[in-house]
Amino acid sequence: MAIDKTKLARLSALEALALRLKDKCGDVNVLEAVKVNGTALTVTDKAVDITLPVNVSDLANDAKYQTQEQVAAAVAGAEHLKRKVVENVDAIDPAAEDAAQYIYMVAKGTAKNGDKYDEYMVIDGAVEKVGDWAVDLSGYVAKEDGKGLSANDYTSDEKTKLAGVAEGATNVQATAGSGAISINGSEVVLFSVATDTEVSEMLTEVFGEVSA
Repeated sequence: MAIDKTKLARLSALEALALRLKDKCGDVNVLEAVKVNGTALTVTDKAVDITLPVNVSDLANDAKYQTQEQVAAAVAGAEHLKRKVVENVDAIDPAAEDAAQYIYMVAKGTAKNGDKYDEYMVIDGAVEKVGDWAVDLSGYVAKEDGKGLSANDYTSDEKTKLAGVAEGATNVQATAGSGAISINGSEVVLFSVATDTEVSEMLTEVFGEVSA
């Protein structure tokens, strides 16, 4: 027979499949052997006890992993950026040995709250400004009363399509039949559900008749 493989099976049909598999395969829960890196372990009462390391110290440190103390010492010995307040940009000496380790703070002539300094760094031997709170709002559309947006941000084709949606088009309901829904009062079939008979026929075709 031709099988429609797009249909869904019921729980009773899956149970029938499980029973056939058990009949064909026997007890699949019995372990015969478990190996770790090729070495067989002892199976006792269907269980295997595998000992695993729980601490890094239980492993051979072939990758030269660092301890917490070693990491802390490395971090403490590394170069860190520091802040330095200077009178003006000319006070920054890019040739100094530690010049690249600082963020230089230069006071602004007219400072706003929370933005009292310009920041500079020495990068590749040159003084570079690296921070600014100024925001360029040129090109932004101003807010207009009565509008969420002041421009039509979708196409005319999309607007026409939206206007053509039928009244109550969001009315989607379940139907009495399995695998279908009702949209605007019309039933739409989404998928077909196989009957128990169809599933049984499929299983017989695959596995053959169930032995007594």
